[in-house]
Amino acid sequence: MKLNILMPFLAEELSQALTDIGLTKLARSVNSLEIIERCDCDNTGCAAFYTAKKHTWSGKKIKQISPRVKGLYSVDVLDDQIVFIEMMGRQDVRDRLLAVQSRI
Repeated sequence: MKLNILMPFLAEELSQALTDIGLTKLARSVNSLEIIERCDCDNTGCAAFYTAKKHTWSGKKIKQISPRVKGLYSVDVLDDQIVFIEMMGRQDVRDRLLAVQSRI
C-alpha cells in the first residue's frame, strides 16, 4: 500500500522534512513509497515500517538520516532509496498500519 494514500499527512511531513535538510531527490521519492511490512517488534509504541523487502538490504551498508518529523528516529536509505522508516510514539501512524496490516 502506498504511503501517500494510507497516510498522506506523514508523506507530506516526511517530504517537507527531507527537503528542509537538502535531500530533495529523496523527498520526491516519498510519494512513490510502498509500505511493504510493519515492524513486528513487541513495543506498543512502535510505528515503524519497511518500504523494501528486508532480505534485499539486510547486511548492506545503510545510511541513516534523521529529518525533523514528530516521532521519527531515522530513515534508512540504501542506494538513494528509503528502505525503512523507524518511528515511535506516533499512535496515528501505528493505528493506520494496524488497520491495514492484513493488506500489506
